[in-house]
Amino acid sequence: MYSVWAMLQAQMQQQGQRRLVILSGDPQWSEWIVNQLTKQFQGDWLTVSAHVSGAIEPTKAANLLGREFLHGVFDATQGLNAEALAILAGTLKAGSWLVMRVPAWSQWPEQPDEDSLRWNESADVISTPHFIRHIQQQILAFPEVLLWRQEIPLQLSQISPLPATGAWQRPDGKPTVSQQSILDELLQATRGVWVITAPRGRGKSALAGMLVRYWQGKFWLCAPAKITTEVIRRYSAITDSVEQKSSEQETPFWSVDNLLKYCRAKKGHSENKSDADWLLIDEAAAIPTPQLAELIRHFPRVLLTSTVQGYEGTGRGFLLKLCAELPDCHIRELKTPMRWAEHDPLEAWLDSALLFDDKSFVYDTRLNAEELHFHAIYQPEWLQQATLLRQFYGLLTSAHYRTSPLDLRRLMDGNGMTFLAALSGSPKHDQRLIGALWMVNEGGLSQTLAHEIWAGRRRPRGNLVAQSLAAHGGFPQAATLRSQRISRIAVQAQYRRRGIAQHLIIQQCQEASKQKLDFLSVSFGYTADLWTLWQKCGFRLVRMGTYREASSGCYTAMAVLPLSEQGKRFTQLAQLRLARDAKGLESLLGFTLPVEHDSDEQLNDSDWQELAGFAFAHRPLSASYFALQRLLLKSSLTLPALRKHLQQRLSIEQCVSDLSLNGRKALLKQWREETADALASIDKILAKHWRDWVISYDPAAANHPHHPIEH
Repeated sequence: MYSVWAMLQAQMQQQGQRRLVILSGDPQWSEWIVNQLTKQFQGDWLTVSAHVSGAIEPTKAANLLGREFLHGVFDATQGLNAEALAILAGTLKAGSWLVMRVPAWSQWPEQPDEDSLRWNESADVISTPHFIRHIQQQILAFPEVLLWRQEIPLQLSQISPLPATGAWQRPDGKPTVSQQSILDELLQATRGVWVITAPRGRGKSALAGMLVRYWQGKFWLCAPAKITTEVIRRYSAITDSVEQKSSEQETPFWSVDNLLKYCRAKKGHSENKSDADWLLIDEAAAIPTPQLAELIRHFPRVLLTSTVQGYEGTGRGFLLKLCAELPDCHIRELKTPMRWAEHDPLEAWLDSALLFDDKSFVYDTRLNAEELHFHAIYQPEWLQQATLLRQFYGLLTSAHYRTSPLDLRRLMDGNGMTFLAALSGSPKHDQRLIGALWMVNEGGLSQTLAHEIWAGRRRPRGNLVAQSLAAHGGFPQAATLRSQRISRIAVQAQYRRRGIAQHLIIQQCQEASKQKLDFLSVSFGYTADLWTLWQKCGFRLVRMGTYREASSGCYTAMAVLPLSEQGKRFTQLAQLRLARDAKGLESLLGFTLPVEHDSDEQLNDSDWQELAGFAFAHRPLSASYFALQRLLLKSSLTLPALRKHLQQRLSIEQCVSDLSLNGRKALLKQWREETADALASIDKILAKHWRDWVISYDPAAANHPHHPIEH
């Protein structure tokens, strides 16, 4: 039998192709088959598995980006990490087998999938029948995929040879035609940011290495991990031996953090001359966009290489966010594979299975919002409507910088998901997707659990906005009310600014009201334009974060659209709190907030609750920041730890040093103790009341607060 395999591999090597083998059965059986294959065929046989000793953990597969191997094994016997599968496939050279171990065929769809713990909003492992059946359909749809099921003896006649093609020419280290064209431009560049994008295996890293080799000047190299720059170093003839290159020619590697520290330190000096002609950042999409934007400013020429398929990090956000905002940005694309031949069977299967084949759907632009009809989609429908699935996921991918194969898994099997499609055309035939809305059910938690979340003692999985409004916003009722969060919303580019997004929201509001939900919510990276969109849809701003998102580089904002009376009361309270904090927030954020401002600095019931949560529980300083500022204005106590950090703006390290404390934890402990002392000095009875409420939740006590004695 192995002679047939050897014949097939010889053909694969000659034609520059790779193939997928599925071993479906007991884990012990598939492991035995893998052992036999590794003995028969020489190669790296790189294994990605959470359960095999010495294998690469699926969650650490990103460290393989930019590297090359012959043959690989992917263990999906207990869970299928789609990003790790895509990364492993992208590292395999021509002539490779990718052997994928999966459970017994009939049991696979209903088997608990450990990967669900990464993306499903519940504490338990769940089965993922819709995605797995989709993968099974894809396996059966591609005759080049070899399916070997334990219960069915493998017939050699089943192993179909690849269609005959001409012999593949392995790259000889010289630029291809498309690489040479881009290389000519780069060698003449005087300034600017150059972005090379492509699917895996197209020679982006090789092109970067060639630029280093041919450029008469100095390069600095940066990447998420040094090991991922192997291909660049090979094509540039860089070695780790300092003796082999003069100091002028050496291309040092910088980690992202170290390069940022260096650039920030240098920024304060009058000498602005750049240390290098080029900064080369490989696998740039795996680096948070704000860090990329900061690094770019320090160099006259920057070359960024990246894939935009979403599984290596911020994915298309790299193009959607960063490149769109750069005035001197040149985007180039490589399309012809170098690591394998065109029409590679493994790549074709992976593109189809994980919906990487990003085909644009071009529609007639003569369309009014009134001509649309709306269709609620339930997860079992994805398998019956493959075209709609591809259009829906493709639209989200093209419009949202964070969409990745993980989202495909959530889309198909995540708990509590609701989808709405805006369609044109006849419901019977020729339906075209114009807009997509993805909602996630949140809230409905018990009052006791919501209180524990507010106090900082519990943080169960899921309920992103509802929990954040409780844990950071200070409103435990946000987690008890029933709501839906907008996870994604997108409209085809040619139909934007026609009110279609608003129509989707209106339609969803009607459905949510029928279900007696209390509010809709959205969390987004704040920009004035984006807020205008949500405001037009009826949302009200209720929270602003003070830290920038890694992916968008913007501050996180949360807004709600109230539906029920309880939802309206909660929204009003949240808006009142934001109004009181607005002036302080603006000083931290550096821009004006589109909210009413309340200059009242007196401690109110909301402040007492917040301060008690900080003093007697585990609420974070960031959540209690503005209430603490008001407390310092009210209190006559010295409160040295609080005043040093909040009023004198000393750093945490400086506070620890000045107060002779034993680190951050000791400082936080002193902050909490000083807050408790300040509350007791203002009103001992009220302080005890709130302390008791925080420690042992009593909903009745919270509804009848004792007002402080005026001194």
